Amino acid sequence: MQVKNYHPEYNKHKTIRQWALDGFLPKKDAEGIELWSNQNCEHQYRYYSPDEVEQASKEQLYEFFGPERERRNAARRRRYRKKCREKKCAAMREKVKAKFLEREIEKKYDFIVVDTETTGLNFVKDELLQVSIISDTGETLFDRYFKPTEAVEWPEAERVNHISPEDVKDAKPIFTSIEEISEFFFQTDKIVGYNTSFDLEFLLNSGVCIAEKAEVVDVMEDFAEIYGEWNDYYEDYKWQKLTTAADYYDYEWPELGAHNSLADCLATLFVYKKISETKG
Repeated sequence: MQVKNYHPEYNKHKTIRQWALDGFLPKKDAEGIELWSNQNCEHQYRYYSPDEVEQASKEQLYEFFGPERERRNAARRRRYRKKCREKKCAAMREKVKAKFLEREIEKKYDFIVVDTETTGLNFVKDELLQVSIISDTGETLFDRYFKPTEAVEWPEAERVNHISPEDVKDAKPIFTSIEEISEFFFQTDKIVGYNTSFDLEFLLNSGVCIAEKAEVVDVMEDFAEIYGEWNDYYEDYKWQKLTTAADYYDYEWPELGAHNSLADCLATLFVYKKISETKG
């Protein structure tokens, strides 16, 4: 395959979209030619010569740009809904915080362990599917599935956490449990998790209120040093999966297996206690 800008004979060739922007579309029998867009050979496109295109009508151009126009409008709708959700969550968080600050809340637990399952890794765009919280003794304090308000499918995340749209179709949205979840974070001075910042960011962006002075422990960071696999690029110890940490300490997974947030909470608690024992 040739590189377009290396060959003068292709100077006037354009992609179908580039021609459409100029008011032209390929003829029915146009075949075009596939070329690398630049010498880096990262992207290839089909280009058409001036002889292979013809003037297009407004109707044809409107139809051609239809899918692109719909994607752009859908993105605008998502951004608008996201802004509304952020505003709603921020207001909800402040309301819950004010309510908790009005009364004395008993510190019931030395620490709690939290884990979540989500529709993806972007805490701004993706949503919570499951939230689990256990006490320092392993007691289940909270374990609930939630139906996303925006996402209707999450195939990549589903392959990992095995939570399908069907599993949560009858679940309530996260905002119905904000105050209940928040209270657990005010009943302790220490929050433990595995990649804890990931879970807390999702909870905060969903409206959950977390005590500002609470100590946050990330077992993933502590275990990375114990495992000792060095990353030259980051000049630090490489983060390991929870399953790796659990296997390191011969943890026996329950029937739920990994990547269910309750099961991950229990595994995190086990690893945290093992690390604490080694530290004395």
